[in-house]
Amino acid sequence: MQYQYVVSAYKASSVSKSTNGAFTSPQACNLIVAKNNQLQVFQFAAGRLEQVGSWTLYGKIASLHFIHPKDRLTGVILVTSEKYQFAVLSWNAADQRIVTESTGEFVEVTGRPSTESKLVAVDPWQRVIAVYAYQGIVHLLPLVSDPQSHSIWKTLLRVTSKDKSTNTSIGGLSTQDKPYPYAVHQNESGLMIPKYLQSDTNSTEFIEGANRTKGKATAYSERSTDIYPILTRYIHELKVLDMQFLHGSSDEQPTFAVLYEDANMQRHVHAYRLGEAQGEMQPLSLWSSLSLEAAATKLIPLLGGEVMVVGDESLAVVGPSRQPLGMSKRAAAVTAWTWIDANACTRLLLADEHGVLSLVVLEYGGADQHSVQDIFIERLGSTSVATSLSYLGDGCVYIGSHCGDQMLVRLHTQPLSPETVADASRRTLCLWGDNSDIDGSMKILENPLSDTANVSKQQQAPKPSTFVEPLQLYENLAPMVDLCIVGMGESTPARNTPADTLANGSKREAGGSYGSVVSCSGMANTPGLRVVRNGIGIGRLYGIDLAGVMGLWSLTIAQPVRTDESAMDLDKPEEQRTVLLVVSLIDCTLLLGWTEPAGEQIDVAEMALGGWRLSESTLATCLSRSGRHVVQVTRQAVLLIDSARWAVQTEWKPENGAGISAASVCGDQVAVAVNGNMVVYFEKQQDVLKQVACRQLDKAIACIDVHAWDVDSGTATHVAVGLWAANDVCLLALPDLVPVETKLSLDMPQGTSSDSSSSSKSGGLPRSVLMSTLGGTPYLLVGLGDGYLHQFALSLESSVAVCEHKAIALGSGPLLLTPFINHGKQSVFAASDHSAVLFAETRSRERQDKRVSKLIYASVDVRGIKRMAPVDSQAMPMAMCVVSDMQLWIGQADPVQQLHVRSHPLPRWAAPHRIAHCEALSAYAVASIHSLDSEAPWADSAADAAVWESQALLNTNAQQAKLLDSDVTAILAAGGPPAEIGRFSILDSQTMGVLGSVLLRPFEMPESLCSLSLKRLQRPESTAASENALQPAGAAFGASGNVQGWLDNVFVLGTSIVLPGEDDARRGRVLLCGWDFALHQIRIVGSFTALGAVYSVVPFRGMLLAAVNGRLLLLGWQRRASSGETAAAARGKVGSSAVLAEDADYELVVLCSQQTQITALSISTNGDYIAVGDVMSSVSLYHYEEYMLPPAVAAATSSISTQQQQARGGTAGGQLRHRLVPVSRDYSGVWTTAIATVAPPLEQNREHVYPDPIDAETGFLARQGGVYYASAFRNLSQERFVVADAYSNLIRVSRAEDVPSGDAVDGSRMYVEARWHLGDMVNVIRPGSLVMDIPDPEFPGVFRPLLIYGTLHGAVGVITSVENGKLGRILDRLQTNMAHLLPTPGLWDYSQWRGFSSDQRSTQAFGFLDGDLIEQFLDLPAEMQQQVFVGGSGELAIDEEEYALKNEYWNSYSRIEAEGNVAVLSQMAVSNIGQREDISLEYLIRLVESLTRLH
Repeated sequence: MQYQYVVSAYKASSVSKSTNGAFTSPQACNLIVAKNNQLQVFQFAAGRLEQVGSWTLYGKIASLHFIHPKDRLTGVILVTSEKYQFAVLSWNAADQRIVTESTGEFVEVTGRPSTESKLVAVDPWQRVIAVYAYQGIVHLLPLVSDPQSHSIWKTLLRVTSKDKSTNTSIGGLSTQDKPYPYAVHQNESGLMIPKYLQSDTNSTEFIEGANRTKGKATAYSERSTDIYPILTRYIHELKVLDMQFLHGSSDEQPTFAVLYEDANMQRHVHAYRLGEAQGEMQPLSLWSSLSLEAAATKLIPLLGGEVMVVGDESLAVVGPSRQPLGMSKRAAAVTAWTWIDANACTRLLLADEHGVLSLVVLEYGGADQHSVQDIFIERLGSTSVATSLSYLGDGCVYIGSHCGDQMLVRLHTQPLSPETVADASRRTLCLWGDNSDIDGSMKILENPLSDTANVSKQQQAPKPSTFVEPLQLYENLAPMVDLCIVGMGESTPARNTPADTLANGSKREAGGSYGSVVSCSGMANTPGLRVVRNGIGIGRLYGIDLAGVMGLWSLTIAQPVRTDESAMDLDKPEEQRTVLLVVSLIDCTLLLGWTEPAGEQIDVAEMALGGWRLSESTLATCLSRSGRHVVQVTRQAVLLIDSARWAVQTEWKPENGAGISAASVCGDQVAVAVNGNMVVYFEKQQDVLKQVACRQLDKAIACIDVHAWDVDSGTATHVAVGLWAANDVCLLALPDLVPVETKLSLDMPQGTSSDSSSSSKSGGLPRSVLMSTLGGTPYLLVGLGDGYLHQFALSLESSVAVCEHKAIALGSGPLLLTPFINHGKQSVFAASDHSAVLFAETRSRERQDKRVSKLIYASVDVRGIKRMAPVDSQAMPMAMCVVSDMQLWIGQADPVQQLHVRSHPLPRWAAPHRIAHCEALSAYAVASIHSLDSEAPWADSAADAAVWESQALLNTNAQQAKLLDSDVTAILAAGGPPAEIGRFSILDSQTMGVLGSVLLRPFEMPESLCSLSLKRLQRPESTAASENALQPAGAAFGASGNVQGWLDNVFVLGTSIVLPGEDDARRGRVLLCGWDFALHQIRIVGSFTALGAVYSVVPFRGMLLAAVNGRLLLLGWQRRASSGETAAAARGKVGSSAVLAEDADYELVVLCSQQTQITALSISTNGDYIAVGDVMSSVSLYHYEEYMLPPAVAAATSSISTQQQQARGGTAGGQLRHRLVPVSRDYSGVWTTAIATVAPPLEQNREHVYPDPIDAETGFLARQGGVYYASAFRNLSQERFVVADAYSNLIRVSRAEDVPSGDAVDGSRMYVEARWHLGDMVNVIRPGSLVMDIPDPEFPGVFRPLLIYGTLHGAVGVITSVENGKLGRILDRLQTNMAHLLPTPGLWDYSQWRGFSSDQRSTQAFGFLDGDLIEQFLDLPAEMQQQVFVGGSGELAIDEEEYALKNEYWNSYSRIEAEGNVAVLSQMAVSNIGQREDISLEYLIRLVESLTRLH
């Protein structure tokens, strides 16, 4: 079975909930944040947040509350999930971990889920928790240690025990979904082991009191085995919007209020009191007649049992014994609130949907001073649109957001000056990691993407004062609406021939891209483009413009400071350090440097030092081991310079005027290449440079290196030489320069892909050679001129032997290798057009490994680095000097490889919707949606109107365009401008500056965008065929007579037009847009008006596929029937923002069309097969065919008008015809959000995809209740697709191929091969990778291809296929053992979390591997790894009785659906992985390590 491996490269960054309190210690101020299924704890102190830890929960967090019981020093966290689970968590200070004190579920089998989000309210006196998750049902959870001891709960429990009809089956752990039906204990190593797996007992009894009877409600605790009953009570309100407990004394019964909407869409507040007569909840009559604002959304409890009702336009205070008190506010929906003083309830913070933070002050009065008498509201400032607010003290507020960056701000009592705000923003951006100047960032905010009129008004209008000072920012990618992948290896979408798009392994891998992910993120007041790149970042500190750099070195010279001992200043340093940057230019050498200690600011200046040959270019330089001399090698001489006197101490020149072509210096050793093919070796002895040996070689020397293998010893034992003509490398043993017999050939090692298929060599010559020890293994690294890097792992025990040889393509330019220490780790910097850092893999365990250490290639987050030199500076630790883009600059590298996020903000309320990249143009196309106020014009200039007028001439169906224009004109005259307007812009990919921008028509919104090149098609002649039968077209379509060149590098924008009064889009357009570099303008090439919204556009064989409502169209760029006045007029129309294309003789025409299901949202192609994702009907598969039409039929067709043919989905005459033939479809009701093609297995892996089952546990299920499974007949279909749905699931479907004869399989159906719950809705899936594709010789070609997805909550993930069934089965067993033996906080069921779930059914997951869980295996201590590997503690053996028991346990969750077509592999229970799969623990570790390199 082919598994899909899914792992998060960047976890969800959207904050849904946050709370604060003393969690880790009594004195701590902790912030607890929920991000999807991640729970993060921070420590707040001195205006800063420091992360304590992050934990993964097996469930998406729905609510988060902090509860501080009176009898405890620290509080607990109440967490609920979207799948009706809850958990009470506390902090174990001794073990520094989160402890689960109670866990359970509140599930109603017959209940109808609430249409709103799940509501949770906590009694202020910590007596009870109320949960509203089902319509008309409230679940009550006790918070006391002994429910029988509390007077309020005595009544409720007594009624429950007497009244057998009362439904108590609301929660706990249901029969089929118990996460841990066995007792859970903790062993000595901290591993959570189910009781039945304990080696000292054979007991398999359930926890006392656990009832497996269906519907019994219970809750378990990790600290005790008590069962807490969860009570169910019914209320009359069905649509509850908010629920809060009221403030009262501890002697009063708990009372909660609900804000609901009735059948007449009016909103009211009702209150219920617990513990009254007969134990039922009693509604309070005084609250039953209140009618509130129609847009009321939130309740805020106040003192005296009153509540504040928050609406979009007003605030109202209501209570049981008072008249309502109201106050109007600015019209905006409130998204979050928090108290500044929770005990006094006088100061309240409100955040609205516009990002405005406001302060509400309440004035109390009355007899008991608990009745609100007046309300005051003050605008504080603008922030990200908040989803949660948490006041941390000292005027600091945490703002969690879904559509903007998370913020820590400080509130001030006086307005801040603009200078103060700018300084705070600058500090915040530096903390965030963006080193760009703040003024430049502000300029980006005012770019041409915004309306010109609005920008001028905003600049003239006075800015409102702000009381908010930003302290910290945390980047947020949510919501990721769209993304594109830009980087090395990116395949240009232009001219994609059928061979390029066929799903064979080599072609598809070569076409994949890796590098940066550019996403459309953010919305509301903080939209922007986010650039996500995996690699080692270099923060820029200092830079100057400098061109023509040929070499770069850094020297740090320490000299003692002479002072008078009698007046010695203890604070004065004992030595002075001079940092020199030696820059070699074409014909001279430049010395730059500074002196340390340098104070607050480093002043880099040019230095004039004696002894240096500054009139000559430098080939190599280095400081001696003693630090008292410097060696400089030029093309004429080798100099030994005294660094104390800066004078030449020794000089050596070649004989007979020979020149030096290459050189290398390391400490006291020097090796130079003289006269092209002679190696001369020197050593510094007693402050004199002496020649030790000389050797003549047969070939010319290209590069040389004399670095030591062992950095600690500092003495080189060999000289490495790269040869020009031989294209090889040789080693010379020191000190006599004796050649080593080991052959080091630069021929491509077996299994390495190369563009040159006719030669075993890469074609590049050696440009740099380096000897270095990485991870304990000596490596000889050779960088070639074509970007290839050869790595030789050597053994130096008795003689030099090659243990391993690899060749990796790092870039396309010459590679220059430089050793350096990166945060204590020996590394190598490979400078090229795509630079990388090499370092050895470090493992988290202490384990002896005699194998060759594996190298990690981390891409550098800076393009085009030519030279690099490490800088030893006390003022700038771990700094490096870099030459790139005609600049020399100093920066600091990150310690590890990680994802780097850079933000490019867009104007406020200009949400990016779609993005595409064209590598040939080096430009992005961005389609955005702008929100306009009532005064904003819908056109920012008259030029846009002129462009729209010219575009009407380019419509292929001009009659539809005229009707549309008349409708829009009438609506604008009657009702004014629209509330939103679309815009198309082209941005420079390097600077992200806006090159040009064009507004779309009123009521026209962008829907889809892509980049491609189109074939210029000629109109076929009607005499091409001579037979009266349909004939295959063969290669006629690609003949030169039918294709007249290409329309290169255009962006295709699909739009939708919804006029006021229309429910759905009845019209849309397809626009072809390009960029004219000569005129610096957007050129509108052509357009096509469709009868519906264009939801997706995809390049296909030089044509264009478009999904228009419920139809799939194939469009071609075809010559017009006649180039008359229409084309001539089109050429003459030119606007200020856009210019028409020169080839106006062509038009977009419909070549063929096919009806799909309901609404086609996404398209994915695989050769000639086209998969269409439908909004409600899953996936349909179509096949593209070409055929020739007989003359008689062609003549009959030509009598029909062009407009009629296109309206019917036909073509405009001619012999060559196209058609889309339905092949198969998935009949399950899947609400598709994204779809992507999965390439078929490589030929070498096809026989390993389906391994033979080793026991009944992994047997294939062939048929169940009339349902057939794809795994039964070992489906090797070429058409596989990964589908994401609206319920956060991932599904893999395929078309049945090579099916055995008989009725076992229906060829017209698509079969579900895998399904899995991701927990986050995927909006887009693109082929590509974030890391370099470095082949692993142990698992060659097993993990491929790579897909990258972006989610609603800002997560970036990687999907890859495991094309080896045995490896997939091993990883599946590891996943199962990890889920069972390592429970996360909450103790929620892993199988329930990852099980497929929708509004129709919930079934088990299969076919997917959880990379986030599997890769945690590497972080475990060695003893815990061993226990997970064997399936339990100690040397536990799995006997048949326990094996059957575990299978019974798993089967209790297995619910095979009665309908639909699925492929099911029996779920494996906890097992001894090594025993069943015949592998070692080391092999498993290497397997998981190989997977970590995918992201």
